[in-house]
Amino acid sequence: MRRFTFCALAAALALIALGGRASAYPQFQFSSGTTRCSQCHYSPAGGGLITSWGRDEAGDTISLGGDGAFLHGLLDPPSWLALGADIRLAALRNEVGGPESPEYAAFPMQSDLYARLAFGDQVSLYLEGGARGDVRPAGSSVEGRIESISDRFISREHYLMWRPSATGVYLRAGRFFAPYGLRFVEHTFYVRRYTGYDLYDETYTVSGGYVGDDWELHVSGFTPPPPNFPNPLQSVGLRESGGALYVEKRFAGMSALALQGRVGNSGETARYQGGAVGKLWLEPARVLFLGEADFIRQLINGAASYPENQLVSYLGATFFPVRGLMAGIAYERYQEDLSLATTAHNGFDAEVNFFPWAHFELVLFGQYQIIGAGAASEGPKASLFMLQLHYYL
Repeated sequence: MRRFTFCALAAALALIALGGRASAYPQFQFSSGTTRCSQCHYSPAGGGLITSWGRDEAGDTISLGGDGAFLHGLLDPPSWLALGADIRLAALRNEVGGPESPEYAAFPMQSDLYARLAFGDQVSLYLEGGARGDVRPAGSSVEGRIESISDRFISREHYLMWRPSATGVYLRAGRFFAPYGLRFVEHTFYVRRYTGYDLYDETYTVSGGYVGDDWELHVSGFTPPPPNFPNPLQSVGLRESGGALYVEKRFAGMSALALQGRVGNSGETARYQGGAVGKLWLEPARVLFLGEADFIRQLINGAASYPENQLVSYLGATFFPVRGLMAGIAYERYQEDLSLATTAHNGFDAEVNFFPWAHFELVLFGQYQIIGAGAASEGPKASLFMLQLHYYL
């Protein structure tokens, strides 16, 4: 058993050396019998390292079988220490038009290690680190990927948290996204890409609030990493400072409605956005409906130009026909300027997730986009098809 444990750990570390950050699966809220995301995750808003409850759910209700405990139950860390890892390998076909399309690639998409250290019953330290996924590595060999780890290493989340109990008030400070939106794993969704939550855009944040059985509130202030921080602690996209608010009310263990707002200022532009999130679980049909809509007003600081009013939205349905399988379809829309119909992006998504055994997942994802179209039948087209193999410790 010791030899097997050592080999499993070594294999996991080797995969990490080859290697993005998983957020969460909002599809499992209500559908798995769990009403709040923080039941399965240590984070008050969900995402990241899963709790013992989440591990039990993974083995007993989500997957076809197996032991969801850390390292398949072969090693039991002490109560003050929680460990985990996420590994995703991906193959894709990307068609965006042009002479080099379609593009084919196979690459390590995610490789993250997690650790949570508890200091008594109220204070904990959360650490996450891994390597950025790289579709076009400088050296595609195993040796080349290992040598590039120092250039690709990143810690997207690390924070100190005070949380006296599973429900009630909390306060945390460090690097993480301010709670907002549906928080999908897939960063390709418009409600992540265009609301300030794209991949590698994590901010330094102070967040506090209250988590109850049927409602929760999160209030956050955030700022980008200082320019003098090393590369593993930097963001790569928007560099906004501001604040966010998210409040969710749950009803009868089968639905939720959330209101949210966010303000971000990069120095050059200011963005004011607000919206709503809805979730509805229909047990007889085994289907979960998810929706989000955000209105964004973007201003160029110091300019007298007309501001841009934007809209980003998502509406989807996820089916759970049998244990171990979920299949979803969705429609997305992003309009960069509501006064110009030609700035609309329409997205049509389909996804199938298969959980054959605890710790293993196969994902088939497809996205078809009509970009810059005034009508759904016009404008440039783009498509993305991706196959993922996901393993977690």
